[in-house]
Parts: sequence; C-alpha cells; structure tokens
Amino acid sequence: MDIKKRDFLLAGAAIGAGVAATAAMAQPQRPPVNSGKQPSSVDRNYKPRRLNKCIELWEDGQPAYYTGAGVGPGVDPYEQGKRMCKTWADVIAYDMEHGCFDLKELREFMRGLKDGGGTASGHRFPTVFVTPPVIGLDEAYARANTWVLEQILCTGVMGLNLCHARDPRAIETYAHMGCRYPFQDTPGVTTKLRMQGLRGNSASYAADIWGVAGGTYQHIADLWPLNPRGELIFGVKIEDTYANRNVNMTLALPGIAFAEWGPGDNNLWLNGYNGVADGGLSGHPVVRDAQGRVVEDVSALPNMEAVRQQVLAACKKNNVKFLNAAETDPGHNNVVQQIKDGTMLIATGGGGEAVAIMGREYTKRKMPV
Repeated sequence: MDIKKRDFLLAGAAIGAGVAATAAMAQPQRPPVNSGKQPSSVDRNYKPRRLNKCIELWEDGQPAYYTGAGVGPGVDPYEQGKRMCKTWADVIAYDMEHGCFDLKELREFMRGLKDGGGTASGHRFPTVFVTPPVIGLDEAYARANTWVLEQILCTGVMGLNLCHARDPRAIETYAHMGCRYPFQDTPGVTTKLRMQGLRGNSASYAADIWGVAGGTYQHIADLWPLNPRGELIFGVKIEDTYANRNVNMTLALPGIAFAEWGPGDNNLWLNGYNGVADGGLSGHPVVRDAQGRVVEDVSALPNMEAVRQQVLAACKKNNVKFLNAAETDPGHNNVVQQIKDGTMLIATGGGGEAVAIMGREYTKRKMPV
C-alpha cells in the first residue's frame, strides 16, 4: 500500500478535527463558494422527500460531502449561517470539540441557516452535525452529560458525532437516552431498547428552525435508521485503542448512522510521541516506528491500516456509513477510490468543492447542488 504522508494528514481531516472544520474554527473564513456546477446526471425537477439532506442522499445510495461552518472570532454567526445555506456542501460540520461550547452562537448560526433561502435541491438548509465536547468515556460519564446533547439538539441541528467512542454503554446512553424522546411506542421502531429517552416536551426553537409544528418535531426528531422516519444522524469516532477494542459492539447499537476511524488521534495512541511529525528547529519532520526507525509514511504503518480496515468492516457489517477524507489527486484518498472502498460521508478538506464535483459525477447523482 502506497500512501504518502500528505494522504495521512488528509485522512486525519475527519469530523470536528477535520481540515475544513478545524481551519474554520481557527480563523474567520469566507464561506465556500458554490460554483453551481451540476453533475451531468442532475434532475432539474428534483423534489426533496426529507428535511435531512444527508439521509436522503444515503437512501439514494449517494455519498454526502461536508465542509466546516466557518465560524470563529470576528465572524457574525447569523450572517455566516445565511451564507452557508447556499454552500456547495451537502453537510456542515460544526466543531465544539476544540472550538467554543457556545450555544448562543450555534443558535444564531442555525437561525441564519434557516433564513438563508433554502438550497438548490429544495431542502430548507444543509444538514448540520455538531462534534460536542463530551466523549464516550463510560456509562456514568455519559449519564452525567446527556444534557449537553439535548442542549445542542435544541438549537435545531440534525446530527451529532461523539469523540472517543470507547464504551458501547456510554454510546448507548448518549444515543438512546440523550437524543430521543421517551416514546416506547414509536411506529416503525421495533427494536426493544434498554434505555428510555430523556428529551423534554418543549423544543420550540428547534421546531421553528426545521419549519414544523412542535408535535411534528417530536415525532421526527429521532435517530435514523433506528426510526425510518427519523431526521437525526448520530455518529461516532473510533479514535483510540479503547474504542478500537469495542468497535464491533459499538457499531451494532441501533441508531448509529455513521462512523470514522480517527487517524489523527489513533496515531497518537498507537504510535506515541515519536509517531508524530515534529519539524523542530531544523524544520525537518521526524517520525519513528516502533523500532525507532525514521519513516515518512505514518498512515502506512500496519497498526494504522489495521484500524481503518477494522472500522470499515464493522461499518459494512452493521450498515453504518463510513466517513473518510478525500481529494481529487490520484492515490488512496482519491474521492472515486474512497467511494469504491465504501466511504459515504466525505470530508473534502483543502480540495473543497472540486472533490464533491468529481465524486458526484462518478456516482451519477440526480439531486441538484
């Protein structure tokens, strides 16, 4: 396998810690330009079936492409939301793992997104998922922090992505208790769940963002694909040795929509201090393998590739969508190759819209951009 070091850095651009999301949080940016370029297979008469654009694409067998929110110091979140409604991306990743846990700012971003005038595909706005500051440590920790997820969902976002998804019981707690209403008789949900949802009766702000009545919101603000009618996506980051050990149990939980293998964090856990490039005073990166030998291609180390394959296999087994970064250049991370591998949620990184254009043409996408 020939993966260059550049590919490893690109692959590390997964949700929250992704190139697009991280850069967006680091400094104010102009919103990504939407060239309006459509795939040759586009259906100009396309009519949306869902509120959640990402789920609709997945149901059509199409990958979804995401970028960062572009919020940060000096950026008006409401105005940024209005601009981002017209982005070329299908999905927006809003980082609260490394960025500020500022719910007022997130609410304003979502309000701007709602007021942005809708997407070319006819959806009210692109799908937004948040990477929260809490992690999947254990069940007790998760029970103490379900309030964080409820507060985030009450802003009107349509998804979450949990970092360090170590303990399946913690992920079950976050997903089933923290993200769901207490209904035990939801039509179409036949799985008997161990936990009952804790979301409370009023979510008027989120309902207004979605453009539906409060009762309708409560019926559809549920986890897909656990609930076929649900409009929420719940993802996990399998990004440390504890998470890797439990990946098969975690991804078998009902209601997990997508997962990533977190190469950036996994490298820290698997290869340690000497596994990270350090420019030092000389500016020359130094990366060493377990035997202390200097290597250039960290992602090609057997322990790293083994994790990626393990997470990808668990995703395929459990019908969970796999997330990975992609680019337009030839090689392992080329967007067409990533789609062939099974990637269904694609971080575009520095390639931006060009990555999505190439991928959409390859899959003969009909939904307008």
